[in-house]
Amino acid sequence: MHAYRFPLLILGLAVCSLQAPFAFAATPLVTIEGDLPPYTRQLVQDVLGTVDEAPASRAQARRRGERARGQTLTVLRSQGYYGATVELVIRQNPSDENHAERSALVPVLTVETGPQFQLGDLSVTLLDVSDQNAETLDPPLKLERGQPAISADIVSTELELVRWLKSEGYPDAAALDRKAVVDHADQTLSVVFNLSVGDKTRFGQIQLAGTAKIDEDWPELIAPFEYGDLFQEERFNLLPQRVLSTAAFGGAIARFSDDKTPQPDGSVIRDIILDVEAERQNTISGEIGLSTTEGGGVDLTYERRNVAGKAETLTVSATAKTNQIGLGLDYNIPYFMQWQRSLALQGEVAREDTDAFTGERASAGFIVSQRLSSNFSVGLGGGLEVSQFDQDGTNTTAYLFEGLGRATFDSRDDILDARKGVYVEARAIPVFNFGEEEGFFASIETGVSAYQSLSETLTLATRIKAGSLFGADQDTVPLNRRFYGGGGGSVRGFGFQSISPVNVAGDVIGGRSITEVSTEVRYKGESNFGAALFIDAASVGADDWPGWSDVRYGAGIGVRYHTPFAPLRADIAIPLNKRPQDDDFQIYISIGQAF
Repeated sequence: MHAYRFPLLILGLAVCSLQAPFAFAATPLVTIEGDLPPYTRQLVQDVLGTVDEAPASRAQARRRGERARGQTLTVLRSQGYYGATVELVIRQNPSDENHAERSALVPVLTVETGPQFQLGDLSVTLLDVSDQNAETLDPPLKLERGQPAISADIVSTELELVRWLKSEGYPDAAALDRKAVVDHADQTLSVVFNLSVGDKTRFGQIQLAGTAKIDEDWPELIAPFEYGDLFQEERFNLLPQRVLSTAAFGGAIARFSDDKTPQPDGSVIRDIILDVEAERQNTISGEIGLSTTEGGGVDLTYERRNVAGKAETLTVSATAKTNQIGLGLDYNIPYFMQWQRSLALQGEVAREDTDAFTGERASAGFIVSQRLSSNFSVGLGGGLEVSQFDQDGTNTTAYLFEGLGRATFDSRDDILDARKGVYVEARAIPVFNFGEEEGFFASIETGVSAYQSLSETLTLATRIKAGSLFGADQDTVPLNRRFYGGGGGSVRGFGFQSISPVNVAGDVIGGRSITEVSTEVRYKGESNFGAALFIDAASVGADDWPGWSDVRYGAGIGVRYHTPFAPLRADIAIPLNKRPQDDDFQIYISIGQAF
Protein backbone atom coordinates (compact mmCIF):
# COMPACT_ATOMS: atom_id res chain seq x y z
CA MET A 1 0.00 0.00 0.00
CA HIS A 2 2.78 2.47 0.88
CA ALA A 3 4.47 1.96 -2.49
CA TYR A 4 1.73 3.96 -4.27
CA ARG A 5 1.65 6.99 -1.99
CA PHE A 6 4.59 8.89 -3.44
CA PRO A 7 3.53 8.67 -7.16
CA LEU A 8 -0.04 9.63 -6.23
CA LEU A 9 1.23 12.61 -4.25
CA ILE A 10 3.30 13.84 -7.19
CA LEU A 11 0.34 13.41 -9.54
CA GLY A 12 -1.92 15.36 -7.18
CA LEU A 13 0.53 18.25 -6.89
CA ALA A 14 0.86 18.36 -10.68
CA VAL A 15 -2.90 18.52 -11.16
CA CYS A 16 -3.21 21.28 -8.52
CA SER A 17 -0.45 23.30 -10.12
CA LEU A 18 -2.23 23.13 -13.49
CA GLN A 19 -5.57 24.10 -12.03
CA ALA A 20 -4.33 26.93 -9.76
CA PRO A 21 -3.82 29.63 -12.43
CA PHE A 22 -7.39 29.20 -13.66
CA ALA A 23 -8.88 29.13 -10.17
CA PHE A 24 -7.22 32.30 -8.95
CA ALA A 25 -6.57 34.30 -12.13
CA ALA A 26 -7.33 38.04 -11.70
CA THR A 27 -9.34 40.02 -14.26
CA PRO A 28 -8.58 43.68 -15.13
CA LEU A 29 -11.20 46.00 -13.65
CA VAL A 30 -11.79 47.51 -17.10
CA THR A 31 -10.38 47.29 -20.61
CA ILE A 32 -8.47 50.40 -21.63
CA GLU A 33 -8.33 51.56 -25.23
CA GLY A 34 -6.92 54.74 -26.74
CA ASP A 35 -3.74 56.70 -27.32
CA LEU A 36 -2.12 56.53 -23.85
CA PRO A 37 1.69 56.64 -23.70
CA PRO A 38 3.09 53.34 -22.33
CA TYR A 39 4.12 54.82 -18.96
CA THR A 40 0.74 56.50 -18.43
CA ARG A 41 -1.14 53.37 -19.51
CA GLN A 42 0.76 51.27 -16.99
CA LEU A 43 0.18 53.91 -14.28
CA VAL A 44 -3.59 53.82 -14.94
CA GLN A 45 -3.64 50.02 -14.86
CA ASP A 46 -1.71 49.96 -11.57
CA VAL A 47 -4.15 52.42 -10.00
CA LEU A 48 -7.27 50.60 -11.21
CA GLY A 49 -6.07 47.14 -10.22
CA THR A 50 -7.87 43.87 -10.86
CA VAL A 51 -10.97 41.93 -9.72
CA ASP A 52 -11.42 38.23 -9.06
CA GLU A 53 -14.62 37.83 -11.09
CA ALA A 54 -16.27 39.44 -14.11
CA PRO A 55 -19.30 41.65 -13.33
CA ALA A 56 -22.44 39.65 -12.60
CA SER A 57 -24.80 42.19 -14.15
CA ARG A 58 -24.86 45.19 -16.45
CA ALA A 59 -25.50 47.47 -13.46
CA GLN A 60 -22.42 46.15 -11.66
CA ALA A 61 -20.35 46.53 -14.83
CA ARG A 62 -21.43 50.17 -15.16
CA ARG A 63 -20.67 50.92 -11.51
CA ARG A 64 -17.19 49.52 -11.95
CA GLY A 65 -16.71 51.41 -15.17
CA GLU A 66 -17.83 54.77 -13.72
CA ARG A 67 -15.52 54.36 -10.76
CA ALA A 68 -12.64 53.45 -13.08
CA ARG A 69 -13.45 56.42 -15.33
CA GLY A 70 -13.13 58.87 -12.44
CA GLN A 71 -9.86 57.33 -11.29
CA THR A 72 -8.48 57.38 -14.83
CA LEU A 73 -9.24 61.08 -15.25
CA THR A 74 -7.48 61.80 -11.95
CA VAL A 75 -4.37 59.90 -13.11
CA LEU A 76 -4.36 61.65 -16.49
CA ARG A 77 -4.59 65.09 -14.88
CA SER A 78 -1.74 64.21 -12.53
CA GLN A 79 0.33 63.65 -15.69
CA GLY A 80 -0.67 66.99 -17.22
CA TYR A 81 -3.48 65.79 -19.52
CA TYR A 82 -6.11 68.30 -18.40
CA GLY A 83 -8.02 68.12 -21.69
CA ALA A 84 -8.31 64.34 -21.72
CA THR A 85 -11.64 62.63 -22.40
CA VAL A 86 -12.65 59.17 -21.18
CA GLU A 87 -15.76 57.42 -22.53
CA LEU A 88 -17.33 54.33 -21.00
CA VAL A 89 -19.16 51.56 -22.88
CA ILE A 90 -20.27 48.13 -21.69
CA ARG A 91 -19.52 45.35 -24.15
CA GLN A 92 -20.89 41.86 -24.08
CA ASN A 93 -18.58 39.17 -25.37
CA PRO A 94 -20.10 36.29 -27.32
CA SER A 95 -20.82 33.18 -25.29
CA ASP A 96 -18.31 30.39 -25.64
CA GLU A 97 -19.25 26.75 -25.87
CA ASN A 98 -18.13 26.06 -22.28
CA HIS A 99 -20.32 28.86 -20.81
CA ALA A 100 -23.23 28.97 -23.21
CA GLU A 101 -25.62 30.02 -20.50
CA ARG A 102 -24.14 33.52 -20.10
CA SER A 103 -21.99 36.15 -21.86
CA ALA A 104 -19.20 38.13 -20.19
CA LEU A 105 -19.86 41.85 -19.56
CA VAL A 106 -16.75 44.01 -20.06
CA PRO A 107 -16.48 47.72 -19.08
CA VAL A 108 -14.36 49.46 -21.74
CA LEU A 109 -12.76 52.91 -21.34
CA THR A 110 -11.79 54.73 -24.52
CA VAL A 111 -9.19 57.40 -23.70
CA GLU A 112 -8.11 60.43 -25.71
CA THR A 113 -5.34 62.12 -23.77
CA GLY A 114 -5.06 65.25 -25.84
CA PRO A 115 -1.95 67.44 -25.45
CA GLN A 116 0.11 67.33 -22.27
CA PHE A 117 -0.21 70.72 -20.55
CA GLN A 118 2.90 72.63 -19.54
CA LEU A 119 3.68 74.79 -16.55
CA GLY A 120 2.82 78.45 -16.92
CA ASP A 121 3.38 81.21 -14.36
CA LEU A 122 4.96 80.03 -11.09
CA SER A 123 5.17 82.14 -7.94
CA VAL A 124 5.51 81.88 -4.17
CA THR A 125 3.46 83.90 -1.67
CA LEU A 126 4.87 84.21 1.86
CA LEU A 127 2.28 84.67 4.60
CA ASP A 128 2.55 85.27 8.36
CA VAL A 129 6.01 86.79 8.08
CA SER A 130 7.31 90.19 9.16
CA ASP A 131 8.37 92.69 6.49
CA GLN A 132 11.92 92.66 7.89
CA ASN A 133 12.24 88.90 7.46
CA ALA A 134 10.36 88.76 4.15
CA GLU A 135 12.96 91.06 2.56
CA THR A 136 15.70 88.52 3.22
CA LEU A 137 13.81 85.51 1.85
CA ASP A 138 14.17 84.43 -1.77
CA PRO A 139 12.56 80.96 -2.03
CA PRO A 140 14.21 78.76 -4.69
CA LEU A 141 11.93 77.29 -7.36
CA LYS A 142 13.29 74.28 -9.20
CA LEU A 143 10.29 74.13 -11.52
CA GLU A 144 10.45 76.18 -14.71
CA ARG A 145 7.89 77.51 -17.14
CA GLY A 146 7.42 75.11 -20.05
CA GLN A 147 8.01 71.88 -18.12
CA PRO A 148 5.32 69.17 -18.27
CA ALA A 149 2.66 69.88 -15.62
CA ILE A 150 3.25 66.74 -13.51
CA SER A 151 1.46 66.80 -10.14
CA ALA A 152 4.20 64.86 -8.35
CA ASP A 153 6.74 67.52 -9.37
CA ILE A 154 4.50 70.27 -8.02
CA VAL A 155 3.97 68.50 -4.69
CA SER A 156 7.69 67.74 -4.25
CA THR A 157 8.54 71.36 -5.02
CA GLU A 158 6.12 72.50 -2.32
CA LEU A 159 7.76 70.16 0.21
CA GLU A 160 11.20 71.42 -0.79
CA LEU A 161 10.07 75.02 -0.22
CA VAL A 162 8.93 74.15 3.30
CA ARG A 163 12.21 72.35 4.03
CA TRP A 164 14.12 75.37 2.71
CA LEU A 165 12.25 77.71 5.05
CA LYS A 166 13.01 75.45 8.01
CA SER A 167 16.69 75.43 7.02
CA GLU A 168 16.56 79.25 7.09
CA GLY A 169 15.44 79.22 10.72
CA TYR A 170 11.62 79.07 10.49
CA PRO A 171 10.43 76.03 12.49
CA ASP A 172 6.70 76.77 11.99
CA ALA A 173 6.90 76.93 8.19
CA ALA A 174 4.03 75.08 6.52
CA ALA A 175 2.32 74.81 3.14
CA LEU A 176 -1.17 76.26 2.77
CA ASP A 177 -3.62 75.52 -0.03
CA ARG A 178 -1.89 76.32 -3.31
CA LYS A 179 -3.70 78.03 -6.16
CA ALA A 180 -3.62 76.17 -9.48
CA VAL A 181 -5.21 77.63 -12.63
CA VAL A 182 -5.66 75.58 -15.81
CA ASP A 183 -5.73 77.58 -19.04
CA HIS A 184 -7.20 75.36 -21.77
CA ALA A 185 -6.56 77.97 -24.44
CA ASP A 186 -2.82 78.12 -23.75
CA GLN A 187 -2.70 74.51 -22.50
CA THR A 188 -0.83 75.62 -19.38
CA LEU A 189 -1.09 75.17 -15.62
CA SER A 190 -0.12 78.16 -13.46
CA VAL A 191 0.63 77.61 -9.77
CA VAL A 192 0.88 79.94 -6.78
CA PHE A 193 2.53 78.28 -3.76
CA ASN A 194 1.15 79.74 -0.51
CA LEU A 195 3.49 79.28 2.45
CA SER A 196 2.97 80.19 6.08
CA VAL A 197 6.41 81.27 7.32
CA GLY A 198 6.13 82.21 11.00
CA ASP A 199 8.91 83.63 13.16
CA LYS A 200 12.60 83.33 12.44
CA THR A 201 13.67 81.46 15.57
CA ARG A 202 16.82 81.10 17.66
CA PHE A 203 17.41 78.44 20.28
CA GLY A 204 16.86 79.51 23.88
CA GLN A 205 17.26 77.62 27.15
CA ILE A 206 16.26 73.98 27.57
CA GLN A 207 13.46 73.48 30.08
CA LEU A 208 12.84 70.03 31.53
CA ALA A 209 9.44 68.37 31.74
CA GLY A 210 8.11 64.84 32.11
CA THR A 211 8.37 62.14 34.75
CA ALA A 212 12.11 61.41 34.51
CA LYS A 213 14.45 62.87 37.14
CA ILE A 214 17.26 64.60 35.29
CA ASP A 215 20.18 66.71 36.52
CA GLU A 216 19.50 70.31 35.50
CA ASP A 217 22.95 70.69 33.86
CA TRP A 218 22.65 67.51 31.77
CA PRO A 219 20.52 68.87 28.87
CA GLU A 220 23.07 71.61 28.19
CA LEU A 221 25.82 68.97 28.06
CA ILE A 222 24.08 66.90 25.38
CA ALA A 223 22.48 69.75 23.39
CA PRO A 224 23.55 69.84 19.71
CA PHE A 225 23.15 73.62 19.70
CA GLU A 226 24.03 76.64 21.82
CA TYR A 227 21.91 79.47 23.14
CA GLY A 228 21.21 81.97 20.37
CA ASP A 229 21.96 79.63 17.46
CA LEU A 230 19.59 79.88 14.51
CA PHE A 231 17.03 77.08 14.38
CA GLN A 232 18.02 74.00 12.41
CA GLU A 233 15.51 71.17 12.25
CA GLU A 234 18.17 68.44 12.22
CA ARG A 235 19.78 69.74 15.42
CA PHE A 236 16.41 70.25 17.06
CA ASN A 237 15.42 66.61 16.40
CA LEU A 238 18.84 65.39 17.50
CA LEU A 239 18.24 66.50 21.10
CA PRO A 240 15.58 63.87 21.97
CA GLN A 241 17.47 61.29 19.89
CA ARG A 242 20.50 61.68 22.14
CA VAL A 243 18.30 61.23 25.19
CA LEU A 244 16.73 58.04 23.83
CA SER A 245 20.06 56.57 22.64
CA THR A 246 21.11 56.09 26.28
CA ALA A 247 18.33 53.48 26.73
CA ALA A 248 17.79 54.93 30.23
CA PHE A 249 14.44 56.60 29.52
CA GLY A 250 11.04 55.57 28.25
CA GLY A 251 10.53 58.43 25.79
CA ALA A 252 11.64 61.93 24.85
CA ILE A 253 10.03 64.77 22.86
CA ALA A 254 11.29 68.29 22.22
CA ARG A 255 9.03 71.25 21.43
CA PHE A 256 9.26 75.01 21.44
CA SER A 257 7.75 77.14 24.17
CA ASP A 258 5.06 79.61 23.10
CA ASP A 259 6.95 82.48 24.76
CA LYS A 260 9.07 84.55 22.39
CA THR A 261 11.79 87.12 23.01
CA PRO A 262 12.18 89.53 20.03
CA GLN A 263 15.69 90.26 18.74
CA PRO A 264 17.00 93.30 16.81
CA ASP A 265 17.50 91.29 13.61
CA GLY A 266 13.81 90.36 13.43
CA SER A 267 14.24 86.89 14.93
CA VAL A 268 12.89 85.62 18.24
CA ILE A 269 14.42 83.45 20.95
CA ARG A 270 12.27 80.57 22.11
CA ASP A 271 13.04 78.11 24.89
CA ILE A 272 12.91 74.37 24.18
CA ILE A 273 10.78 72.15 26.37
CA LEU A 274 12.40 68.71 26.66
CA ASP A 275 9.79 66.23 27.83
CA VAL A 276 11.46 63.03 29.08
CA GLU A 277 9.48 60.10 30.42
CA ALA A 278 10.97 57.72 32.98
CA GLU A 279 11.73 54.11 32.18
CA ARG A 280 11.55 51.30 34.71
CA GLN A 281 14.56 52.13 36.82
CA ASN A 282 15.36 48.62 38.05
CA THR A 283 15.55 45.47 35.95
CA ILE A 284 16.53 41.91 36.81
CA SER A 285 17.29 39.47 34.01
CA GLY A 286 18.83 36.05 33.61
CA GLU A 287 20.49 33.88 30.99
CA ILE A 288 20.99 30.13 30.91
CA GLY A 289 23.63 28.43 28.77
CA LEU A 290 24.74 24.86 28.18
CA SER A 291 27.75 23.31 26.49
CA THR A 292 29.01 19.74 26.50
CA THR A 293 32.55 20.93 27.37
CA GLU A 294 32.03 24.25 29.17
CA GLY A 295 29.15 22.83 31.16
CA GLY A 296 26.03 24.75 32.10
CA GLY A 297 25.31 27.77 34.16
CA VAL A 298 23.33 30.87 34.88
CA ASP A 299 24.07 34.57 34.53
CA LEU A 300 21.93 36.93 36.61
CA THR A 301 21.97 40.68 36.02
CA TYR A 302 20.57 43.59 38.02
CA GLU A 303 20.45 46.92 36.20
CA ARG A 304 19.61 50.34 37.63
CA ARG A 305 19.11 53.14 35.10
CA ASN A 306 19.55 56.88 35.45
CA VAL A 307 21.30 56.53 38.79
CA ALA A 308 22.11 60.22 39.36
CA GLY A 309 20.00 61.93 36.70
CA LYS A 310 22.58 61.78 33.91
CA ALA A 311 21.47 58.55 32.21
CA GLU A 312 24.07 56.47 34.02
CA THR A 313 23.60 52.72 34.27
CA LEU A 314 24.74 50.56 37.17
CA THR A 315 24.95 46.85 36.37
CA VAL A 316 25.59 44.09 38.89
CA SER A 317 26.13 40.64 37.39
CA ALA A 318 26.52 37.25 39.04
CA THR A 319 27.78 34.16 37.25
CA ALA A 320 27.40 30.58 38.43
CA LYS A 321 28.70 28.17 35.83
CA THR A 322 30.47 24.85 35.78
CA ASN A 323 33.82 26.52 35.07
CA GLN A 324 33.34 29.95 36.66
CA ILE A 325 31.80 31.64 39.67
CA GLY A 326 31.97 35.42 39.71
CA LEU A 327 30.53 38.77 40.64
CA GLY A 328 30.87 41.87 38.46
CA LEU A 329 30.08 45.56 38.79
CA ASP A 330 29.85 48.02 35.89
CA TYR A 331 29.04 51.73 35.93
CA ASN A 332 28.51 53.45 32.61
CA ILE A 333 28.19 57.20 31.99
CA PRO A 334 27.08 57.63 28.35
CA TYR A 335 27.92 61.36 28.15
CA PHE A 336 31.05 62.09 30.16
CA MET A 337 32.01 65.80 30.15
CA GLN A 338 30.78 66.06 26.53
CA TRP A 339 28.24 64.26 24.38
CA GLN A 340 30.74 62.37 22.22
CA ARG A 341 32.52 60.86 25.24
CA SER A 342 31.59 58.03 27.59
CA LEU A 343 33.14 56.54 30.72
CA ALA A 344 32.88 52.91 31.82
CA LEU A 345 34.06 51.67 35.21
CA GLN A 346 34.40 47.95 35.85
CA GLY A 347 35.18 45.63 38.74
CA GLU A 348 35.07 41.84 38.99
CA VAL A 349 36.00 38.96 41.29
CA ALA A 350 35.90 35.42 39.95
CA ARG A 351 37.04 31.87 40.44
CA GLU A 352 37.74 29.91 37.27
CA ASP A 353 38.15 26.16 36.93
CA THR A 354 38.90 25.05 33.39
CA ASP A 355 41.00 22.35 31.76
CA ALA A 356 43.71 24.97 31.22
CA PHE A 357 43.93 26.48 34.73
CA THR A 358 42.28 26.87 38.13
CA GLY A 359 42.42 29.95 40.32
CA GLU A 360 40.99 33.26 41.46
CA ARG A 361 41.28 36.80 40.21
CA ALA A 362 40.06 40.28 41.11
CA SER A 363 40.18 43.23 38.74
CA ALA A 364 39.17 46.87 38.41
CA GLY A 365 39.48 49.19 35.45
CA PHE A 366 38.11 52.04 33.41
CA ILE A 367 37.91 53.13 29.79
CA VAL A 368 37.08 56.53 28.32
CA SER A 369 35.65 56.26 24.80
CA GLN A 370 35.48 59.09 22.28
CA ARG A 371 33.09 58.88 19.34
CA LEU A 372 34.70 60.37 16.23
CA SER A 373 31.82 59.63 13.87
CA SER A 374 28.55 57.72 13.87
CA ASN A 375 30.46 54.45 13.30
CA PHE A 376 34.00 55.05 14.57
CA SER A 377 35.22 55.47 18.15
CA VAL A 378 38.45 55.20 20.10
CA GLY A 379 39.11 54.55 23.77
CA LEU A 380 41.85 54.77 26.39
CA GLY A 381 41.84 53.19 29.81
CA GLY A 382 43.70 51.27 32.45
CA GLY A 383 43.28 48.81 35.26
CA LEU A 384 44.63 46.55 37.97
CA GLU A 385 44.33 42.80 38.40
CA VAL A 386 45.39 40.43 41.14
CA SER A 387 45.32 36.73 40.35
CA GLN A 388 46.50 33.37 41.61
CA PHE A 389 46.31 30.37 39.30
CA ASP A 390 47.28 26.75 39.77
CA GLN A 391 48.67 24.56 37.04
CA ASP A 392 49.90 21.08 37.78
CA GLY A 393 50.02 21.84 41.51
CA THR A 394 52.00 25.06 41.20
CA ASN A 395 50.41 28.35 42.34
CA THR A 396 51.56 31.54 40.67
CA THR A 397 50.54 34.98 41.92
CA ALA A 398 50.43 37.99 39.59
CA TYR A 399 49.88 41.70 40.23
CA LEU A 400 49.12 43.40 36.94
CA PHE A 401 49.05 47.09 36.08
CA GLU A 402 47.76 47.63 32.58
CA GLY A 403 46.75 50.20 30.04
CA LEU A 404 44.22 49.86 27.27
CA GLY A 405 43.91 51.38 23.82
CA ARG A 406 40.96 50.46 21.65
CA ALA A 407 39.42 51.47 18.32
CA THR A 408 36.12 50.22 16.91
CA PHE A 409 34.16 50.63 13.69
CA ASP A 410 30.56 49.43 13.73
CA SER A 411 28.14 49.66 10.79
CA ARG A 412 25.94 46.68 11.71
CA ASP A 413 22.19 47.06 11.34
CA ASP A 414 21.60 45.02 14.54
CA ILE A 415 24.27 44.31 17.16
CA LEU A 416 22.50 41.14 18.35
CA ASP A 417 21.49 39.66 14.99
CA ALA A 418 23.16 41.53 12.13
CA ARG A 419 22.15 40.99 8.50
CA LYS A 420 24.49 43.55 6.97
CA GLY A 421 27.40 45.73 7.99
CA VAL A 422 30.86 45.37 9.50
CA TYR A 423 32.25 45.36 13.03
CA VAL A 424 35.98 45.95 13.48
CA GLU A 425 37.80 46.12 16.81
CA ALA A 426 41.50 46.55 17.50
CA ARG A 427 42.96 46.70 20.99
CA ALA A 428 46.40 46.96 22.54
CA ILE A 429 46.98 46.18 26.22
CA PRO A 430 50.45 46.94 27.66
CA VAL A 431 50.90 45.14 31.01
CA PHE A 432 53.52 45.09 33.76
CA ASN A 433 53.50 42.12 36.11
CA PHE A 434 54.74 42.93 39.64
CA GLY A 435 54.12 39.38 40.83
CA GLU A 436 56.35 36.37 41.22
CA GLU A 437 57.25 36.38 37.53
CA GLU A 438 58.02 40.08 37.12
CA GLY A 439 58.18 41.60 33.66
CA PHE A 440 56.49 43.58 30.88
CA PHE A 441 54.34 42.15 28.09
CA ALA A 442 51.77 43.48 25.64
CA SER A 443 48.70 41.91 24.09
CA ILE A 444 47.47 43.03 20.67
CA GLU A 445 44.22 41.77 19.17
CA THR A 446 42.29 42.58 16.01
CA GLY A 447 38.93 41.22 14.97
CA VAL A 448 36.66 41.76 11.96
CA SER A 449 33.08 40.52 11.60
CA ALA A 450 31.26 41.09 8.30
CA TYR A 451 27.63 40.45 7.45
CA GLN A 452 26.08 40.29 3.98
CA SER A 453 22.44 39.68 3.15
CA LEU A 454 22.35 37.17 0.28
CA SER A 455 18.56 37.24 -0.07
CA GLU A 456 15.49 37.99 2.01
CA THR A 457 16.08 34.79 3.98
CA LEU A 458 19.85 34.13 3.84
CA THR A 459 22.73 35.96 5.56
CA LEU A 460 26.45 35.26 5.20
CA ALA A 461 28.43 36.03 8.37
CA THR A 462 32.22 35.87 8.56
CA ARG A 463 34.60 36.48 11.47
CA ILE A 464 38.39 36.81 11.52
CA LYS A 465 40.49 37.30 14.65
CA ALA A 466 44.24 37.59 15.20
CA GLY A 467 46.16 38.17 18.42
CA SER A 468 49.75 38.30 19.65
CA LEU A 469 51.69 38.52 22.91
CA PHE A 470 54.97 40.43 22.89
CA GLY A 471 57.54 41.10 25.57
CA ALA A 472 58.42 38.92 28.57
CA ASP A 473 58.78 35.17 28.43
CA GLN A 474 55.85 32.76 28.72
CA ASP A 475 56.02 32.37 32.51
CA THR A 476 55.58 36.12 33.05
CA VAL A 477 52.20 36.04 31.31
CA PRO A 478 49.48 34.74 33.69
CA LEU A 479 47.54 31.73 32.45
CA ASN A 480 44.32 33.71 31.97
CA ARG A 481 46.09 36.25 29.70
CA ARG A 482 47.35 33.69 27.19
CA PHE A 483 45.49 32.65 24.04
CA TYR A 484 43.29 29.57 23.76
CA GLY A 485 40.96 28.26 21.06
CA GLY A 486 37.93 25.99 21.10
CA GLY A 487 34.42 26.34 22.45
CA GLY A 488 31.17 28.07 21.56
CA GLY A 489 32.78 31.45 20.84
CA SER A 490 35.77 30.02 18.98
CA VAL A 491 35.97 26.69 17.14
CA ARG A 492 32.79 24.75 17.76
CA GLY A 493 33.35 21.01 17.83
CA PHE A 494 36.45 21.28 20.04
CA GLY A 495 36.43 21.57 23.81
CA PHE A 496 36.67 24.93 25.58
CA GLN A 497 40.32 26.14 25.59
CA SER A 498 41.45 22.79 24.19
CA ILE A 499 43.27 24.29 21.16
CA SER A 500 46.62 25.36 22.59
CA PRO A 501 50.27 24.43 22.82
CA VAL A 502 50.91 21.74 25.42
CA ASN A 503 53.72 20.95 27.86
CA VAL A 504 55.64 17.70 28.10
CA ALA A 505 52.82 16.19 30.15
CA GLY A 506 50.33 16.98 27.39
CA ASP A 507 48.53 19.72 29.35
CA VAL A 508 47.43 22.89 27.53
CA ILE A 509 49.51 25.92 28.56
CA GLY A 510 48.12 28.67 26.33
CA GLY A 511 49.75 30.32 23.34
CA ARG A 512 51.39 33.60 22.48
CA SER A 513 49.45 34.02 19.24
CA ILE A 514 46.08 33.09 17.79
CA THR A 515 44.31 33.13 14.44
CA GLU A 516 40.61 32.33 14.14
CA VAL A 517 38.23 32.24 11.18
CA SER A 518 34.50 31.46 11.20
CA THR A 519 31.86 31.47 8.48
CA GLU A 520 28.12 30.98 8.87
CA VAL A 521 25.21 30.90 6.46
CA ARG A 522 22.09 31.86 8.42
CA TYR A 523 18.52 31.23 7.34
CA LYS A 524 15.55 33.17 8.68
CA GLY A 525 12.14 32.85 7.01
CA GLU A 526 8.73 34.20 7.93
CA SER A 527 8.46 32.13 11.12
CA ASN A 528 10.50 32.68 14.28
CA PHE A 529 12.59 29.60 13.59
CA GLY A 530 15.85 29.77 11.67
CA ALA A 531 18.90 27.67 10.95
CA ALA A 532 22.65 28.01 10.44
CA LEU A 533 25.38 26.08 8.67
CA PHE A 534 28.91 26.92 9.86
CA ILE A 535 32.60 26.09 9.77
CA ASP A 536 35.23 27.36 12.25
CA ALA A 537 39.01 27.16 12.30
CA ALA A 538 41.78 28.28 14.66
CA SER A 539 45.51 28.06 15.12
CA VAL A 540 47.14 28.84 18.49
CA GLY A 541 50.92 28.97 18.50
CA ALA A 542 53.91 29.44 20.78
CA ASP A 543 55.40 32.16 18.54
CA ASP A 544 54.67 35.85 18.94
CA TRP A 545 53.24 36.33 15.46
CA PRO A 546 49.95 34.71 14.38
CA GLY A 547 50.38 31.83 11.99
CA TRP A 548 48.42 29.11 10.28
CA SER A 549 50.00 25.87 11.46
CA ASP A 550 48.40 23.01 13.37
CA VAL A 551 44.98 24.35 12.40
CA ARG A 552 41.90 22.81 13.97
CA TYR A 553 38.63 22.77 12.00
CA GLY A 554 35.09 22.33 13.28
CA ALA A 555 31.79 22.36 11.41
CA GLY A 556 28.15 21.88 12.18
CA ILE A 557 24.57 23.02 11.97
CA GLY A 558 22.37 25.00 14.30
CA VAL A 559 18.79 25.96 15.04
CA ARG A 560 17.72 29.50 15.93
CA TYR A 561 14.54 30.73 17.57
CA HIS A 562 14.22 34.46 17.08
CA THR A 563 12.73 36.36 20.01
CA PRO A 564 12.05 40.14 20.06
CA PHE A 565 15.28 40.57 22.04
CA ALA A 566 17.79 38.13 20.55
CA PRO A 567 17.87 34.70 18.90
CA LEU A 568 18.10 31.55 21.03
CA ARG A 569 20.89 29.39 19.64
CA ALA A 570 21.40 25.61 19.65
CA ASP A 571 24.42 24.29 17.72
CA ILE A 572 25.86 20.83 17.21
CA ALA A 573 29.39 20.61 15.80
CA ILE A 574 32.01 17.99 15.04
CA PRO A 575 35.82 18.30 14.93
CA LEU A 576 36.88 17.77 11.30
CA ASN A 577 40.48 16.86 12.20
CA LYS A 578 39.83 15.16 15.49
CA ARG A 579 42.62 14.37 17.95
CA PRO A 580 42.58 11.32 20.27
CA GLN A 581 41.49 13.41 23.27
CA ASP A 582 38.63 15.15 21.42
CA ASP A 583 34.99 14.09 21.67
CA ASP A 584 33.02 13.09 18.59
CA PHE A 585 30.74 16.15 18.80
CA GLN A 586 29.86 19.14 20.95
CA ILE A 587 26.51 20.82 21.70
CA TYR A 588 26.06 24.50 22.54
CA ILE A 589 22.88 26.21 23.77
CA SER A 590 22.86 29.94 24.54
CA ILE A 591 21.34 33.34 23.72
CA GLY A 592 22.55 35.35 20.74
CA GLN A 593 24.39 34.49 17.56
CA ALA A 594 27.86 32.97 17.82
CA PHE A 595 29.30 36.28 16.52
